[in-house]
Amino acid sequence: MKVAWIGLGQMGLPTAKAVAAGGHEVRAFDVKAPAAEDAQGLTLVGSPREAAQDADLVCLAVFSDDQVADVLTGPEGVIDLLKPGAIVAVFTTGSIESIQGIAASIPAGIAILDTCFSRKQSEMASGKLTLLVGGDADAIERGRPVFDTFARAIFHVGASGAGRAIKLVNNILFAGHLQLASDAMKLAESLGLERASTATALIQCSGASDVLPWFAGADWSAMLETTRRYMIKDVGAAIDAGKSAGADIPTLTAATATYLAK
Repeated sequence: MKVAWIGLGQMGLPTAKAVAAGGHEVRAFDVKAPAAEDAQGLTLVGSPREAAQDADLVCLAVFSDDQVADVLTGPEGVIDLLKPGAIVAVFTTGSIESIQGIAASIPAGIAILDTCFSRKQSEMASGKLTLLVGGDADAIERGRPVFDTFARAIFHVGASGAGRAIKLVNNILFAGHLQLASDAMKLAESLGLERASTATALIQCSGASDVLPWFAGADWSAMLETTRRYMIKDVGAAIDAGKSAGADIPTLTAATATYLAK
C-alpha cells in the first residue's frame, strides 16, 4: 500500500519504519525531521500534503487533537487531496468527541479510524504493539496489511470514538499504576529496602504490575518525567470523558491527581 506517515516521534518513527520494512511505500513527514540514517526505508518529504498525495492510507501519530485537526482540515490540510477509498488512521490519544466530529465531517468515501496503540512493558523487546480501533470494520480490514506489520493484536472495539475510549481507560489505569508503584518504592526505601531489588522481587508477587520493571532499572526517574507530558494530556481527557458519561471514579481520580495539577 501507499502510506503517508505524519508524526515521527518516539512511537511514530519506529512504527513507520516497521511499515516500510513490511514492504509498503511510506512517505513520511515531521516538523522535526529525523536524520536520514535514522529513517531508513522511509521517503522523507517536506509537508503533510506531499506525504498524502495519492496515499491509500494516511497515518497520523501527532501529539494533540489540535495537531490532528490542523493536518486534516487546517489551511494546509490533506483531506481535499485524498482519493475515494482512502483510509485515515489517527493514532493520537485525545477526546472521543473530537475524533467523532472529524469522522462525521469528512467527504464521503473517506474512512476515519481511531487506531490507538499500546504495548506492555514486558513485551517491549518484541517491537509489536496492541492496536485498539474504532470505526468501520471494512476499513480496518483494508488497512490490515499495514497494521499487521507492527501490531501483534488488533481489537475492533466499536464505532468511531471507541478506540479512543478504551485507550483513555488504559492510559488512566497506566497512570494510576505509575503513581502507586512510585509511592510503593518510596515506602520500600523508607523501610530500608533497596529500590531496584525490591521492584525485581515484587514483579514475581501478587502486587505486581506491568510498570514495576521500570523501577528495577536505573532510569526510572527519567521514565516518569518522560511520560508525564503524555499523562497530563491523557488523564485530563479520561477524567473529562468520565464526567461527561456520568461515571463515578474516585479511586482512579485520586491515584492520578498529580497529573491534573495545573
